[in-house]
Amino acid sequence: MKKSLAAIFSLLILSAVFSLTGCLADAVADDGSGYPASGSGSSGTGTGWALCKDSSYDIFDMQVWKNDGNGAGVFKHENQSDCGRFTAVDLGGGWFGGGLVSSDSSKYIDFTGVSKMTFEIRGTIPPKAICITVQGKDKTTSAEHLLPKKKSLSVTAGLTELSETEWQKVTFDISGAAKDNVINAFCIIVAGDLDGIKIPNLFKENDYFEIRNLDWVDSDGNSVKLSLK
Repeated sequence: MKKSLAAIFSLLILSAVFSLTGCLADAVADDGSGYPASGSGSSGTGTGWALCKDSSYDIFDMQVWKNDGNGAGVFKHENQSDCGRFTAVDLGGGWFGGGLVSSDSSKYIDFTGVSKMTFEIRGTIPPKAICITVQGKDKTTSAEHLLPKKKSLSVTAGLTELSETEWQKVTFDISGAAKDNVINAFCIIVAGDLDGIKIPNLFKENDYFEIRNLDWVDSDGNSVKLSLK
């Protein structure tokens, strides 16, 4: 994987978007331990990005949103032999987030030709607490947005619960990202109030979910190799 420090992104996502306390300003690329990452932000025995169907990607860094004062907790990403594991290690104010960002701070992720995102998931965090999407940034307005909008997997994918052993496939329509400046190709948000109803204690420290076969495909279901622009 390309060894580089993902840059500080000015994540000006207000409560009107996330319904979370404060904004995600000055988010820092992080290895999941609470310290800025010096490389991919991954740990484990796998080579490449094991969560991706194409594990040879070298355009990503793993970013963990962590900014004192906004309530963000911390997750740890483990690059295992056959999947990527995301584990809650600090609940903060009850939510955490981050994802796959460009390893080159001067470039966006090119989603030309992409129509859908698909992956398989399993774990212990309830689908009601997990949002997985794509994060774009409009150069004209500098307004960041999510495709699809911030909703839990129980809404966007109809998942009622996750299994610790059985994989469940998820597919999203993200065709709008093809014409966008994408800053996060696999944006994750885990919180107890994703769908407008606050559910306390929905997940706890050491709860996790795993992802494999993450892929970005065209309208015919063929894989699209992402690049930077």
